[in-house]
Amino acid sequence: MVMRILISARFHLPPTRSSTAWLLLLLVVATVDLGTGPWLGQVDGGAVGLREKLSVYEQRLYKRQIEESENSGLYDATDSVISLTAANLKQQVFNQPHASLVEFYNSYCGFCRRFAPIWKQLATDILGWQKLVRVTALDCSRDENNAVCREFEVMAYPTIRFFSPYYADGEQNIGQPVKEHDGQRIIDRLVEYMLHVENKPNNWPNFTAINRTDDKATLFEVTSLGASRPKYVYLITEKDSIATTGLQVILDFHDTPDVVVYRVHDPTLTTNGLSVVDGSSLSVINLPIDEFSREKVREAIRSHLRQHNIIVTDVSTKSTKKAGEGAAGTTEQNISALMEQKQEAAIRAKVKELGAAVVYQADLEEAIRFALFHEIGRFRTIEGERLVALQNFLNVLVRYFPFNDNGRRFLTELRQYVLNNGEERLDGEAFVARVKSLETERKPVFSSNHWIGCSGSKEGLRRYPCGLWTLFHYLTVQAAESDQSNNPLEVLDAMHGYIKHYFGCSECSQHFQQMADRNRIWQVGTKDDAVLWLWSSHNEVNKRLAGDATQDPEHPKVQFPTTSDCTQCRRKILTNHHNHQQYTMEDGNEWNLTEVLLYLKHMYAYDRRHLFGLHDSSLAPQGSEGRSEWSGAAASGAQTSYHSYGNVLSDIDIRFSALLYVTCIVMIVIAIKMVVKRGYRKKMYPHDILGKV
Repeated sequence: MVMRILISARFHLPPTRSSTAWLLLLLVVATVDLGTGPWLGQVDGGAVGLREKLSVYEQRLYKRQIEESENSGLYDATDSVISLTAANLKQQVFNQPHASLVEFYNSYCGFCRRFAPIWKQLATDILGWQKLVRVTALDCSRDENNAVCREFEVMAYPTIRFFSPYYADGEQNIGQPVKEHDGQRIIDRLVEYMLHVENKPNNWPNFTAINRTDDKATLFEVTSLGASRPKYVYLITEKDSIATTGLQVILDFHDTPDVVVYRVHDPTLTTNGLSVVDGSSLSVINLPIDEFSREKVREAIRSHLRQHNIIVTDVSTKSTKKAGEGAAGTTEQNISALMEQKQEAAIRAKVKELGAAVVYQADLEEAIRFALFHEIGRFRTIEGERLVALQNFLNVLVRYFPFNDNGRRFLTELRQYVLNNGEERLDGEAFVARVKSLETERKPVFSSNHWIGCSGSKEGLRRYPCGLWTLFHYLTVQAAESDQSNNPLEVLDAMHGYIKHYFGCSECSQHFQQMADRNRIWQVGTKDDAVLWLWSSHNEVNKRLAGDATQDPEHPKVQFPTTSDCTQCRRKILTNHHNHQQYTMEDGNEWNLTEVLLYLKHMYAYDRRHLFGLHDSSLAPQGSEGRSEWSGAAASGAQTSYHSYGNVLSDIDIRFSALLYVTCIVMIVIAIKMVVKRGYRKKMYPHDILGKV
């Protein structure tokens, strides 16, 4: 609630005849200016005039944070990884005189976040090869990159592809796959691809192995125009023909002046080795190495070159920022971004105040928005089990998702489209186009435009995974409180199919499927058991990922509900649960399943959805609206003895209270004025009364 009251040091009351007008004006101003809080306000009119709202200190304080968040992904300008977008991917990769190694990732994918340090280190390790190959990355979670990720058939995250020099754009030209996720193994695969490049640029090194019997003089022949005769030729002898150590060292020194590196394959040798041929005398000298590895061989060559006054610079760091960049004043766009950052900070503060046990309508809507527009649409063709999973997912959304009238029609017509057009297969691009057209035809559909309770303290944390958990928790409770279906596995089946076929983090999907089999998901017998199965499985995931790179420091992964949220939900272990070890804890307590079930039904009840953060709360369904297809006990809110978790006054309550507050202030001012002028009495005439009216 925001009230702007301007008080002057010399406050003069208006004349009596205009008191009523001033009162009405103050009431109108108060009513218009009262909102749901600065954390919800949009920055109207773009960035115009925002500069005056921030001090110079604030502009400089947040400028670096804004610049670092421009990519809004796992990599920034301080890394050796080049960030790509849909606008420049083909320009950077196709028809270039260098190769490209592209990682397609999702910033919300847990495995992608754990893999990011490996990818950064790899880019640094081969930074000296950047004239031959570039290490890049593209975030498929961003709206603008969704179509290009579908075009390149990115089915799982992260997906790594190699594009050779002068790679041509065309149908099914999506690069060569790199399935390894270990840094050294990726380099081995990269070198193997580079070894077999057919259309080689002029600066491409010679990877061909030579024989020990070759004439030494031929090693110093100049083969390319403009090149000078080398002073030293280094020979890396390898007994294993498929080893890549020699190839990697060749790449390390491919552009070093006066130096050429060859590899020699000799299966008769018992050990690998390194030697150098002096160009002036053609004499061969063996160089000692402690261990035959890329690092040791490379250091031995550098040491020899230093002895002959040839210095080789070891490139190990990189920043795409140019010198002096960032010294310019803060742009209006940066100021707008700063205001958005402040708004996000205010949202997180309000969410923290309300507590963890609150379900936000905004998070539910953002979850299905991301699922429909991103996850499902990234497949070129949807068929077989994947198509059945989509149908099941839409079925539970149509039945139980809390949408307004427009939203329900949107989901119903989308489900009908899938049923009519997807008897055998469905085109992914056509599906996304239909989703977008239905949203336009039925607008307004969504009442939210960003995450609230699932908002993370950093880019890529929480958000979609958090929203997806929240969504399926909500759906299991609504199904349990409904009599629309007698199938206790209805929601769990839809969730299992969605995670298996559509959830972008392939490692996360595999973990979930393994956990589902281990916890016997298909043996769930009642709807209440389905609620508890999902809750216990979620706690199992929280326990496994506690302290992981995917954990938000402001939202640690703990066993839910906590003792402070529900004291009755835990008790001392009294009996041993057969095959239900997930219900016991290491501190000598066990879950009281009766109380946990009541708590979950209370928390995820239809009437307990919080409307904070919606850009238009009137679009969210109220009362029985949004449940026209089903009826049940959800409307009762699962009456329990718990206190009102996170309950706050509604927007109408706040506005009305503020209106009364302003009215009282105005009445007090009028009363003071009447007291001050109590000595003055004027005879009232009818025309005076009529004039006031």
